[in-house]
Amino acid sequence: MTPSQRAISRESSKENLAPPDAEDYETQRKRIEELKAEIGTLRYTINNNDAEKEMARLQHETELRDAQRRAEEDFKKKQTAESDSAQASRAVERLQNELAELRSEKENQKRELDKRAREAEDEARLLKDQLEDLNAAKEEAARMAERKVLDLQSQITAAQRTTQELEEEGQQREHVLQKTQKQLAEKETVVGNLEAEVLRLKAQTGDAETMAVIRRELSDQVTHIRTLEATNREQLVELKHLRQVHKAVEIVEEEKASLRRKLEVAESLQDELAEERRQRQRLEDERLAWAAYLKNEATTGDAEFDSPEAVARALVQERYNSATLTEQLGALQPEISERDAIIKTLEDEKNELASQIEKLKTTGTVGSADKARARLDRQRALAVKEVEYLRAQLKTFDAEDITFQPENFDEQKAKRVQELEDLVDKYKEEVQKLHSELSSLESSSASPAQPAVGSKRSRTDDSEEHEQLGQLARKNRKLQEEIASLQSKHRLAQKELSVAQEQLAAAKKSGEVRILSLRSNPTSDFEAIKTETLKALKTENRELLAQIQGSPATYPVVPVSSLIAAQGEIEEAKRETASAKKSAQRLKEVWSRKSAEFKEAVFSALGWHVTFMPNGKMRVESIYHPSRTDEHENSIVFDGEKGTMKVGGGPRSAFAQRIGDNIKYWVREKECIPGFLASLTLEFFDEQTAAGAPPAS
Repeated sequence: MTPSQRAISRESSKENLAPPDAEDYETQRKRIEELKAEIGTLRYTINNNDAEKEMARLQHETELRDAQRRAEEDFKKKQTAESDSAQASRAVERLQNELAELRSEKENQKRELDKRAREAEDEARLLKDQLEDLNAAKEEAARMAERKVLDLQSQITAAQRTTQELEEEGQQREHVLQKTQKQLAEKETVVGNLEAEVLRLKAQTGDAETMAVIRRELSDQVTHIRTLEATNREQLVELKHLRQVHKAVEIVEEEKASLRRKLEVAESLQDELAEERRQRQRLEDERLAWAAYLKNEATTGDAEFDSPEAVARALVQERYNSATLTEQLGALQPEISERDAIIKTLEDEKNELASQIEKLKTTGTVGSADKARARLDRQRALAVKEVEYLRAQLKTFDAEDITFQPENFDEQKAKRVQELEDLVDKYKEEVQKLHSELSSLESSSASPAQPAVGSKRSRTDDSEEHEQLGQLARKNRKLQEEIASLQSKHRLAQKELSVAQEQLAAAKKSGEVRILSLRSNPTSDFEAIKTETLKALKTENRELLAQIQGSPATYPVVPVSSLIAAQGEIEEAKRETASAKKSAQRLKEVWSRKSAEFKEAVFSALGWHVTFMPNGKMRVESIYHPSRTDEHENSIVFDGEKGTMKVGGGPRSAFAQRIGDNIKYWVREKECIPGFLASLTLEFFDEQTAAGAPPAS
């Protein structure tokens, strides 16, 4: 072994030998490594703390901005709520003024309507008295009419007997008159013969005594003839008088029939009056029934509704209230859903806080525990405030529902809300317990608690703002409910105003205009004609009776009333004739227009000129083969009554020979007139086109 090798081996052996302070060195080295690890941990913790500080600062800034934004929004909402409340106050004042005006107008209208109702009741009472008087007068008139009918019947019977006797006497006198006239004719014949004989005898003998005898006999015959003529004239006068009496009897019979019709009308009026009384009694029973029902339904013993109008008004008011409550219920449903969502969010936050506290218990890190505690304190304070705010809102809503709408208060919803509030209280107790445990852990820890990072707005400000927002929300809700109530009252007042205006207009119209009958009423026209006719007949009857009962020389043979009645009938007949002529003329004009339109339509569509002739005949002439003269030699005449067809120029004319084949085929064999006319149209059109003439349009 060389010295160099030995030196190297010594050095290596020295290196392999442990130094005397190797254990201390190892301990220091481990300590240094631990310190390095702690330094790395501290650096990591510092970095984490810096990052958390930065995050907390950013979160604080974000929360600050959110708080400022919420504050601005709350301020804007507050201003909006104040403006809305001011507008609502003005609207309420305006509505109150309008309502006061409407009430005053309604009271005035009600007083006016009451006055009109009293006047109507007085008028109805007066009409009732008049109706009773009319009924009494009608009954008296019916009795008088019956007595008059009986008297007239007796008079008619006596007049009929007298007429019959007078007719028999007239017949006898007429028979005597005829016999006398026959005798007179015979005597005249004898007188003529005698005169001839006298002339002959005078011519023959000229005896004076014979002539005297003949003259005496002739004078006797002439006297007798004159007597017979006077008797004949008297009998003619009596016959005319009897005919007038017979006509008067017929008029009396017509008057009797008219009185019977009046009696029937009076009986029908009695039936109608009885029906009206039954209907009035039924309406009175119905009024008493609903009045008794409403009085029985009232709680105070007095009738709550005094008329069907009050019932209808209450029904309309209940409908408006129901609509308002439905709208409020629809507005509360989203708020309840929002509350449920907030409660669920609080439950999730509570669970998250519990898990974070468990993590803090397990980790035991002081810095993170302080930060978590600060964050938990803030979240807990916010959650407590939100829960208190929501609970106050719930209590406000429940109090308002119980106060204003006790019938719509939901017991199950209230129980559910109460259970949720109890659950939130339990969560609050658990959070408080966890907070106390966390405080005890912090007090037992050796390291001092780090200060909370960042600065936030104080809880006092938050509570004040939440309290102000709650008050504003309650005021806003109260104002909204007042507005809804006033709107429903306003709608009800408008409805009452419209009803009152309609009633006032109807009462005013009925008070100003009393339609007794229409201007052109067929019933009134018929009654007027009947009245005039009856009046004329009464006048004529009176004059005829006076003529019968008095001397014949008092009145003319034909009374003036009869002449006036005859002239009236003639005028009526003339008017009817003129009206009929006018209607016929109008019908002729309409028929001429319609026939012209029909001719034009046939001319345009089928190509034939149509001319209507008397006795149901019709002449047709093709526009493609017209006649060259006014004799219509190229036309066809159809007779609708006889069912025949003739050619205008005759059966031997050129036109008849030209269309003979078509007549034979279409008319006689096929019996088709439309086909015959269509065939002629096509044939004439082809001929005209082939000739180069333009087709007729």
